Amino acid sequence: MSAASLVRLAYVIVYRLFLSPLAAIPGPKLAGLTSLYEIYHDIIQPGQYVWKIKEMHRKYGPIVRVAPGELHIQDVEYVDEIYPGASRNREKYAFQLRTLPVPLSMGASRTHELHRKRREALNPFFSRRSVVDYESTIRSKIDQLALVFEHHKNSGQVINLSNIYYALANDIVMRYSFGHDDNLLDDEQKAGTLRKNISELLLGVKVNQHFPWIVATLDSLPFFIAKNIMPPGVLDMKAFAGKIQKEISKVLDDRGENSPNKKRSIFYELRDNPSLPKSEKSEKRLEDDATLLVMAGTESVAVAIATSHFYLMQKPEYMDKVRGEIHDIPPNASWTKLENLSYLSGVVLEGLRLSFGVSGRLARIAPDEILHYKQHTIPQGTPVSSTTVCIHTDESVFPDPWAFQPERWFGRPGTERRKYLMSFNKGARNCIGMNLAYAEIYLALAATTQFDWELYETDESDVRFKHDFHAAFPKLDTKGIRARLL
Repeated sequence: MSAASLVRLAYVIVYRLFLSPLAAIPGPKLAGLTSLYEIYHDIIQPGQYVWKIKEMHRKYGPIVRVAPGELHIQDVEYVDEIYPGASRNREKYAFQLRTLPVPLSMGASRTHELHRKRREALNPFFSRRSVVDYESTIRSKIDQLALVFEHHKNSGQVINLSNIYYALANDIVMRYSFGHDDNLLDDEQKAGTLRKNISELLLGVKVNQHFPWIVATLDSLPFFIAKNIMPPGVLDMKAFAGKIQKEISKVLDDRGENSPNKKRSIFYELRDNPSLPKSEKSEKRLEDDATLLVMAGTESVAVAIATSHFYLMQKPEYMDKVRGEIHDIPPNASWTKLENLSYLSGVVLEGLRLSFGVSGRLARIAPDEILHYKQHTIPQGTPVSSTTVCIHTDESVFPDPWAFQPERWFGRPGTERRKYLMSFNKGARNCIGMNLAYAEIYLALAATTQFDWELYETDESDVRFKHDFHAAFPKLDTKGIRARLL
């Protein structure tokens, strides 16, 4: 190493440990010195840095330096400062946008203004009114779900609910997006394969984030060469992106007024939106939006339903209470009617809390504002986050946090707790598909009450959060949530 390199290295060490504006923030010296600390706990461990951060908070207090230029705050009362409403400018952290290669998507919009413009185009499709109008289509899939349950009851076959709910959520979001679906509910084997592929893809997000040059290098090679050396997650992303590309190509090519594919679905409407500039309707832009929308609208919703259903089977008294509520309302009650059932709502909210939504750090940057936390000054431009696992397991808000307790959401205390639910994130960049997700979860769980269940070779280790790969993963050798219908 040259003398100049040694001097530069010495300066970086001295700056990060002693001269940086963040040097006074508590935390491990190694975390403040080098990203290798995070890489070790994210990749070598793997997916354990969120737990290491919780450990840091126990040792150093509510604010810690988790990387040379990044802070994490574990304080439920500070969440709205990190994730405020649309009136305050917050940008995304470019480093964390490298998890999935969808740079032109709304979710990957780094600046506040660009995100606002892209979201405005999508907001009408995800309003509460739009989801209510779409409920008959969701209901048709719920009816098909009930037939799948009936088939397994009659055959006595074990049912993999993780696969089934993946199929349900994927069918719904595909139809919402493109006006048709792949009918995965009718092909459980294919649903299982696709769920496994998406899991493999997510297992690679930490490598993508820390070493984006690997994916870039593989992308630069001819595919017939690259496919032999690509990690499984990269191959799965290629396959998934290829499918979305075909769907967007159909949308852009389908100009016939009487075409059976011309339906009131998101990407047909975006294509024909006169207020959007041409650049926002390019094939690549729409592909990136669709990729993220379909992935998020499938994985997180399916896991939330499966988690809730697991606890209903683990504790049959919970299922009995939900059945009792549903028995007292008209058959096929709407989502908005089901929302008024206190016990079912408690189950839904606990399922969301313990499935965590996006489990990784979603840092926000205040580019033109100095933030303050207690006695600490946070310079403008500093990435700051608060992870769902830290908020959802905060014992000051959720006593006995790993216990599934629907009653914790009852009454005024339960209403107060709702502001700490981070499954859909918070603020101006909260999950745009929240209303659609709620409708699916309520209607699917209501359908489960028509049947009697018992778990099959499944326990809490198959649902409990253990690894962070942007989504919360249980033990890595899980076979999913499996059950028998009695």
